Amino acid sequence: KHLARLSRSAKLLGIELKSDIPDLEKALYNTLQANNLSNARIRLTLSGGEGEPVPDLLPQNPTVIIVARKYTPYPPQVYEQGFKAIVSRIRRNTQSPASVIKSLNYLDNLLARRETKLAGADEAILLNEQGFLAEGSMSNIFLVSDNTLLTPSEDSGVLPGITREVILELAPSMDMKTIERKIALKELLQADEAFFTNSLIEIMPLTQVGGQNIGSGRPGTVTQQLIAAYKEEVEGSL
Repeated sequence: KHLARLSRSAKLLGIELKSDIPDLEKALYNTLQANNLSNARIRLTLSGGEGEPVPDLLPQNPTVIIVARKYTPYPPQVYEQGFKAIVSRIRRNTQSPASVIKSLNYLDNLLARRETKLAGADEAILLNEQGFLAEGSMSNIFLVSDNTLLTPSEDSGVLPGITREVILELAPSMDMKTIERKIALKELLQADEAFFTNSLIEIMPLTQVGGQNIGSGRPGTVTQQLIAAYKEEVEGSL
């Protein structure tokens, strides 16, 4: 799924991905083996290649870079407590191609992460220029209301993550309705439950925003059910 997204993003930017997905998969496994890593996070970067005087998007030889690092997941107690979040002053631009592509253009995210650390929080929530929910600085966001799973639609300025995609696929099998649409901040604050997703944290309960509890202020039942179902799905695919 990650490599398929890379291929789609490259096509959107007009960069020719000369290696096919099986070759990239082999290169990833070779990198893990060469570094003796079993539990790792991998960053695969595709650039436009060399360009003078500045890089351009019409290259002859695009560059692929693979970086693998040891990954230590959050301890169980973090998932038992959930993340505390702030609402960032940074706004996601829904008209920018960068909002829907996994790229190295992380300035907005880094500024939001800085706000997070200064506030003593765990994550920052970005709204778009219209004031609707977009995503976290490093994650997608979901909320649970009346046993319905809601997440901002892609036209809200969302980078649609792979974990987000899997959750949307899993939910119907759990008799859970899913809705992708524009979501106001007040809906999040009034939700029964909420959580963040990405490939590293997987599903992280969101229990507080700006000092206000979400639901009971503890990880909710639906969130915990999804955590268990997601782990089973991932383990089954290994």
